[in-house]
Amino acid sequence: MDSGLTSLAECIWLFKLLFIVTATVTGFEVSIDVKPPAVEFGGSIEMNCSTTCPKPIVNVEYKSGANFQRTKGSTWYSDYFPTAQQWDLTLACSVMCISGLKGKTANVPVYNREINITVLPEVLEINRTYHLECIGPRVYPNNKLILTWLRGSEIVQRDSTGKPGLPDEDKRLRNVFNVVASQSDDGQEYTCLAEVDLGSNTTKSITNSSVTLQTYAFMDQPRILDKRPKEVKREVTLTCEVSNVYPAEKMRVRWFQDGVELNSNTTRPNSNTVRITAAWTPQESGLMEVVCMADFEKYPSIPPKNDSAFIEVYAFSSPEIQVPTTQEGNLVNITCRVLNVSGDLELRLKKGNDTLVNGSSSTGLTISHTVEAEAKLDGQQYICEAELKLQDHSMTSPVIKQQIGTLHVLYAPAKAEIFKAQENWIEGESQNLTCHGQGNPDPQRVWIKDGRMESREILYIPSVQMQHGGLYVCMVKNEHGSKTSSLNATILYKPRDTIMTISVNNKTISGNNTTMSSILVEVTKGDKITLSCKSNGRPSPTLEWVNPSNGSNIEIGPSGFLHIPDVTSEHQGIYKCRATNQYGIDEKEVDIRIKGLRWLIPVVAVIAAVLLIIALMVLYWKYSAHKRGQYNVQNAKPNNNLQIPNGHEHQQNVPLNNLDPHHSETITNGLSQ
Repeated sequence: MDSGLTSLAECIWLFKLLFIVTATVTGFEVSIDVKPPAVEFGGSIEMNCSTTCPKPIVNVEYKSGANFQRTKGSTWYSDYFPTAQQWDLTLACSVMCISGLKGKTANVPVYNREINITVLPEVLEINRTYHLECIGPRVYPNNKLILTWLRGSEIVQRDSTGKPGLPDEDKRLRNVFNVVASQSDDGQEYTCLAEVDLGSNTTKSITNSSVTLQTYAFMDQPRILDKRPKEVKREVTLTCEVSNVYPAEKMRVRWFQDGVELNSNTTRPNSNTVRITAAWTPQESGLMEVVCMADFEKYPSIPPKNDSAFIEVYAFSSPEIQVPTTQEGNLVNITCRVLNVSGDLELRLKKGNDTLVNGSSSTGLTISHTVEAEAKLDGQQYICEAELKLQDHSMTSPVIKQQIGTLHVLYAPAKAEIFKAQENWIEGESQNLTCHGQGNPDPQRVWIKDGRMESREILYIPSVQMQHGGLYVCMVKNEHGSKTSSLNATILYKPRDTIMTISVNNKTISGNNTTMSSILVEVTKGDKITLSCKSNGRPSPTLEWVNPSNGSNIEIGPSGFLHIPDVTSEHQGIYKCRATNQYGIDEKEVDIRIKGLRWLIPVVAVIAAVLLIIALMVLYWKYSAHKRGQYNVQNAKPNNNLQIPNGHEHQQNVPLNNLDPHHSETITNGLSQ
């Protein structure tokens, strides 16, 4: 049976289909193979039914209206549909074999590629919620369609329906994704992907559609940063700033004055701020309106925003101050004035924060102040300050202009000073000397030492030596006078040139030798030895003796004195005289040898060597005898213990080398007694 059933035949077909699904028969297999597993409406598809029954009766049926081309064999049917024109494409295959009846069905998903995304505004405002709606293609069964929203390659929402629907109804699946626009969404692509579920966690992509979002933020009004009054015919910079804007590089900000756009320069101090500056030179006084306008030129649907201000333009020249240069002791007249000013003006002459003279006038105003020139006033600044009160006193602060003048007093240096980099002059270390003095004009600095003069402010000594000690004179001078200061340098150094004097029995045998670090002295027992030590250093070094033997009957006195009234053998050794201060140590040694004692050292060495050889021979002999089981029994005492056999009766039966090694040591010790 092929296809083309009537209504009654369709009922019979459904009955057979139910029987095929519910029947359980063993002994052979029925297989259905569909290529492709899902087909586009109007596309081609091939359906195959085969069985392992050797002599089957095969029946393949479809819903009515199916047009296909069939080929078949003894155990298989192959139907090719050139164009699938039905939404319900169900294959039922039944096989009757000698062992019974068995069948299978296949419901092939049929789809088209129609997919639509709802239109969004050209640009989305950040932090607002928008609906991305995707209407999927027609698929039967309906539950085979999966609609997925992707943000880039990331899945953000997946939707499907559990209802298969009817073949003749066109009920499309809708997937609505709510997105809160953010800065990261600017330029982000969202894709609606349509897939057919093939079962076993396998899907087939059939179509997709994408939309790229554009986002913006424009929350704040533009803000004019400086609305203070401006001076007529003086170029000023107008600055306007827009904050919390995105994308800042697409924001257009412009300056207008009297409806005319000003030339401006745009910068971005940070990623979400736009700043615009314009050079403006007002040509007449009065209130002038300026406007700062911001918009997104690329997005005309976003309304522009602006900020405006009425800026007062005034005429006001800068004050002038005259402070003559004079010599110490003279009187000097300081003058402050403003010319060609109209309006409510106040003029002040100030020394620091203190006002010296007050006065005001509607036109030319002059204030003078006389002061006696003193050295301490050299460099003193005087301020000529003019304050213009504007028309709207309640809203605008007065305009204040200042001019500063400096009083220069010519005077001789009052004193000269010497500054040291290091407090102490230490041999081998560096030293810096600075010659300092003040005067006007600036004085010359001169160093004088040992009759030599050198013009410089800083005297640097990289390594202090003894010749650097002495008197240093610092002189500062200009055409009005001079002053000097002096410093006497004392060089500190570690102990050196240590001298040792040696006296035996009140007779000096060595002394005043600074080149030898160690001196050898031979004395006889009973001699009287006196050692004395001296050393140079600054500060004066402390002298101490290091006694090698800590022997008795040694007298150590102050200032490097050591006395042995009666020499014995214990006094032999090396004695050190140690000179110490905080900068170092110097030592001198004397090696005291006792005559007649030199032969003791080799004799003691020979005796020690002989004893060592004898000990080694005895140990070797005992070790060898123990290994052979031989013992010396010549001097063995008789055994009086009846429980222990004597050596004569049991010598043959109990050889000593067969004894327990732990007992043999005890017996050996007994035999050797």
